[in-house]
Parts: sequence; C-alpha cells; structure tokens
Amino acid sequence: MVSVDSGSPVATLGLLVKAGPRNEGYENQGVSHQLRIAAGLGTKNFTSFAITRNLQQAGGTLRCTQGREHTFYSTQVLENKVDDVVDYFLDAAGAQVFKPWEVADNLPRLKQELAQLDPATKAVELLHRAAYRQGGLGNSLYSPEYMAGKHKPAVLKSFFDKHFTSHRTALVGIGIDHATLTKYASILHLESGQGPSDKAKYFGGEIRKDAGGRKAFVNLAAEVAGAENRKDALAAMLLQRTLGLASHVKYGQGVGKLQKAVGNVHDVQATATSFEYMDTGLLGATIVADAAKAGKAVEAVAAALRSLTVSAEELAAAKKSLLLYAHCHLDNPLCVAEDYGFQALFTKAVVPAHSVNNLVNGITLGDVQALAKKLSSGKWSMSAVGNLSGVPYLDSL
Repeated sequence: MVSVDSGSPVATLGLLVKAGPRNEGYENQGVSHQLRIAAGLGTKNFTSFAITRNLQQAGGTLRCTQGREHTFYSTQVLENKVDDVVDYFLDAAGAQVFKPWEVADNLPRLKQELAQLDPATKAVELLHRAAYRQGGLGNSLYSPEYMAGKHKPAVLKSFFDKHFTSHRTALVGIGIDHATLTKYASILHLESGQGPSDKAKYFGGEIRKDAGGRKAFVNLAAEVAGAENRKDALAAMLLQRTLGLASHVKYGQGVGKLQKAVGNVHDVQATATSFEYMDTGLLGATIVADAAKAGKAVEAVAAALRSLTVSAEELAAAKKSLLLYAHCHLDNPLCVAEDYGFQALFTKAVVPAHSVNNLVNGITLGDVQALAKKLSSGKWSMSAVGNLSGVPYLDSL
C-alpha cells in the first residue's frame, strides 16, 4: 500500500495488479484486452448498473488502463465521498465474475477497437513481437482478431484467479491517509499466492506488414535496462531526449539528433521512442515517411544510431527536459497513483517526489555515453507497417 497527501479536495484510489499481456499464453492470447473491456461489469456483490449508478451519484469515475505487465483500476472522487464509492470500486477491481451475457454483449466493443487500430500502434505492437517473439512481452496489448469471441467467462475467470492475488496487487491512495487506506485494503478479499514470474528474453529480429497507402511507419530499437536497474533506466530516458522527442509546439519540427539526421529528407518525422518494463526495455526511433522517401529516412536514422555520441551540453539539456516531464507527471494524481503502484509492486521501493532531482542529476555523462555505445552496437529489432516498397530490410542497415 502507498498513501500520499495531495492537499487536493479530490482523492484518487488506485489498484495496480501484476497482470497483463506478458502473462498470457498461446491459448488465451488477448484475454487481457477482454479483461480491460470487462471493467465495471457485474461482480459478486453488485450489478453493473449498481456500480455505474452509485459511482456517478457520488460524482466518481472508474477507469481501467493496462501496460504489458500490469492492469490499473482507478477512481477519482471528492475526498468526502470516498467512503461512498470504495465498496463499488474495490468490487469492480477485485471481485469480478464475468457473467456470460455481459461478456458476450461487450464483444462488439472489442471488435471495434481492433478495427480502429492505426498503423503507428500496429507498428509498436509488431516491434515487441520482433524483439521478444511470441509470448511474454511479445504479446500485444490488443487481442488477435482470430481470438475475438473466444475469451469465454471460464477463460477470463482462470486468468483472473491466477493473477489477481494479494501478493500481486498494490493499493494506492492519493489524498487518502494511510489509516483509511489500510481500512479499505481490508475490504479487498483476494487469494494469496505469488503467481507466475518469468524473466524476459530479448531476441531481436524484423516483422513487416504491407498495408498499402502512401506512408510507411517504421520502428527501430535495441534492448536497454529495465526499471529494476534504476540508474541505467534513467540513462536511457536521458539518451531518448538527446535523440529527440516529438515537437511540443504546434506545427513545429522535432529537435534532436534523429530529426537532424533526416533534415535533408522532406516531410519525414523521426522521433526517439522508449519502452520500459521491469527487467528489460527498448530504446530506438520511430520513422513516419512517404513511401518514396522512407528508404532514405530509415537509412539516415540507422546511421545516426550507429554513430551515436553525447556531449555535456546535450546531456544538460536532456536533464532539464526529463525533470520538466517528471514534475509535470507528478502533478497528475492518476499518473502518480499508477507510477507509485508500479514501483511498489515491481521494484519494492517508491521514489518520493523530492528525490527525483537528485536521481536525475546523479547520472553522469559517462553513464549516458556507455549506453549510447551499447545501443549503437546492440542487436536491433525492426517493425514496419504501411507501404513498404522503399523500406530497407534490417540486415541491410
């Protein structure tokens, strides 16, 4: 449990569970996606109508978001209304029963979400499959189309019982004192058990999906440290900002090494991307370009990554960018609740807000340069979606 005094009249209550696509097997692929859609359906003690009505009556919300390693349920309500919603929220998160008719009624929503996936998202999902292969972190956040309708209540219940245990959950309260949060934790009745735990294995490789159109969406990445290695993970975040993020100015161009690398190729976006997990991570670039220009753009980005160096001035600018992001992130109670829950569950230690500056400033130029060298010589993964007529293959870069 983690409680934080926010000084706000709005309280945030979150439950983070170590359960996501990483925990799926071949036979139940996509079950996490169906579980995400099932948030707010009938439970052991309340109907879906009762949960919805009582949360809305108190002015509260119910959200369910996922990463590849976790599922996060959250509610926000005025501080004096938390007692009115806590039973419904904790039941919705920890006492689901997956009634057959409710699961069936939500199948069109799953199909709609799959139909609306954009090429950029598909490219990210394929990058993970290329990097980690099938299973574990290679599993997508979205159900395969051929599995739609196959996640029956028994499949959902089996996944829920296996992973929703007391040792795999973290309760977080923002604007809720610890004594009250402890009382709320006693309402949550989950089975004990550690559940499965497998180390991620990085393979590297390439997956391409021709989809026509005018543009190509390409991702290049190599493995970096995960969250359990805090120092190297922070170095990866700083290196990402040195490579360059998307512009925060309307109609502005991105800044950084990658955008400079494709500066001579008109109408190309090249930004650094990073994905962090408990025991591994990916760092690299996303390229979006017209099909005719995609080849030059991908080759230019690959060359920039292969010859990557970082100066003291670039590192100083990256630290300012990361600290700005971190403190803006800490202003959002939902982000704080999810982040603190992840730290409590996966790294077993929560970094307080006042320690962020010291941690970031403690990363040296040598740390980032060592990571840049490792990235430039590492084994790469690549995904490409769209019109791939001009996109080179990974082994030619």
